[in-house]
Amino acid sequence: MADGDDNDAVLSDVEEDDNPPAPIVTGPISSIRTRSSTDDVSNNISNNVSIERFRELLTELDRERQAREAIEKSKSELQVSFNRLKVLAHEAIKKRDEVVRSNEKLSVELAETVKEKEELMKQKEEVVKELEESVKAKEGVKSEIGTAAQMLVTGIDKISGKVNRFKNFTAGGLPRSQKYTGLPATSVVERLENLNEEKDEMMGELETELKEKQDLVSEYGDKLRVLEERMDSQRPLLVDQLSHVSKIHDRICEVVKVIDGDKKADLSDSLFLPQETDLEENMRASLAGLETINELSSMALEKMKALVAERSREVKSLNETVNQLTREKEHIGSLLRSALSRRMSADPSLKTNELFKVAEKGLRESGVNYRFNNHTGHEKTVSSNKDGNVKLDDDDDDEISTLAGALEKIIKQSQIEIIELQHSVDELRAESSLLKERVEAQAKELLQSKQKLEELEEKERVANENVEGLMMDIAAAEEEITRWKVAAQQEAAAGKAVEQDYVAQLHTIRQELEEAKQSVIESEKKLKFKEETAAAAMSARDAAESSLKLADTRAARLRERVEELTSQLEELDTRSSLINGKRPRYICWPWQWLGLDPIGPRQLDTHEHTSNEMELSEPLL
Repeated sequence: MADGDDNDAVLSDVEEDDNPPAPIVTGPISSIRTRSSTDDVSNNISNNVSIERFRELLTELDRERQAREAIEKSKSELQVSFNRLKVLAHEAIKKRDEVVRSNEKLSVELAETVKEKEELMKQKEEVVKELEESVKAKEGVKSEIGTAAQMLVTGIDKISGKVNRFKNFTAGGLPRSQKYTGLPATSVVERLENLNEEKDEMMGELETELKEKQDLVSEYGDKLRVLEERMDSQRPLLVDQLSHVSKIHDRICEVVKVIDGDKKADLSDSLFLPQETDLEENMRASLAGLETINELSSMALEKMKALVAERSREVKSLNETVNQLTREKEHIGSLLRSALSRRMSADPSLKTNELFKVAEKGLRESGVNYRFNNHTGHEKTVSSNKDGNVKLDDDDDDEISTLAGALEKIIKQSQIEIIELQHSVDELRAESSLLKERVEAQAKELLQSKQKLEELEEKERVANENVEGLMMDIAAAEEEITRWKVAAQQEAAAGKAVEQDYVAQLHTIRQELEEAKQSVIESEKKLKFKEETAAAAMSARDAAESSLKLADTRAARLRERVEELTSQLEELDTRSSLINGKRPRYICWPWQWLGLDPIGPRQLDTHEHTSNEMELSEPLL
């Protein structure tokens, strides 16, 4: 059925020509010869050109077939290498996921260690605060001891004076010490016992805190050992990852070489050799390998794009050549038909053998090797019968019809081949489109793998930084723990020294208390002397007050006496002035002119009296 459809399509193509060939007209052979002689010169040039073009097109078709086979081979090789790369990429992704999970676990553990470190710092700050508070409490205790000593010194005599009135107190009940007796001894002993209890409590708290810190140090040591074991367990994983990276590098290099063909690509071999000891070098090597794989994948993608573009151009050129071949085939068929019709119409007496030879020659020049052996044998039999004077018009018509049928078969075969070529071109187009889609999909996958590789590199970099930070934090924590341990030991030694200082201070305080007691005794003696002097001063003050009162009364009396005397003197002056004013001696002697007072001796007596009173009042003041 398919062959019948193809034949029908070929016949329809022949029937639908725009310039159908001229029909083969049967007539005498002489008329065909006369007509063909005029048209041979004009048709030979076009026939030669079309035949050469047909041969060139056939060679181009052979080349395209070879190129198609090479493309299919390279396509199969690329598919195999791509499948291998996909498997390796899946393995690398699995390894990457395992590494990411391990890095996440390490980050969680790092966060836990940081939290524990912060808790340790807080506990350390609390311990420092407690130590400061203890120092402040110690200073407060010292101040309280000083105030208590002062209060005891001031209240010793009063309390002892009140207590000594009771009977049998000395034989009884208050506790005694070597240096102190009575209530001072009880207060000092109780205070010392309280201080010793507080000291024991502080030492117990410090010992418990030291035990807790030692437990934390042991826990950190265990965690460090676990981390080291995990790092040791991850080393073979990194070695496997590095080996897979080197394999991927080699496969991508092979793919690039296959794409380049005979061209020599400058590709370096993979130098990513795994080392089982150095973890950091393995991670750096894997990172460098991923970078080179990224570069090679981008290079392979560009080359694949160039190859696909070149194949698409070749397919377009093949389509153009096929279309041109179909047009030239139609033109050649029309030319052959017109030439045969003209030859047969021009020379009807031409023999069929020559006609077959001309047709074979034309077909051979057009690239079709076909021989009319059966028709030539039949012609020979007909020519042998020609001597017997037999008419061959019907035989010539049959031969021409057979020749036209053979030409039609040849044209149909060529049309079938052209249709097959068109189908192959369509298949090549479909394959090229599929190849282009696959290349685009591979490009997308390569881009995704590139992004994943970049993310993996970033995660590895972050993981390396986290691991380095974790190691640095662990080292800092160890140093800080050792420092804290040394500081705790120093603080314990300082506490012991402080305790010794405190004991020495208590001893000095006791000595100071003894000295204060002696000074209190001396001060009591001084107070008694001062009380006696104060009593004497009070009596002297009373005597002075009485003497002052007497002096005041005397002064009042003296003032009254002076006033009386002054009044008497004034009276005497007035009288004397009245009596003696007219005497000659007052006139002759200028007492008033010289500024002399005739009442001078009386004033001297009053002055002596006041001076005597002042002498009497001086000892009282």
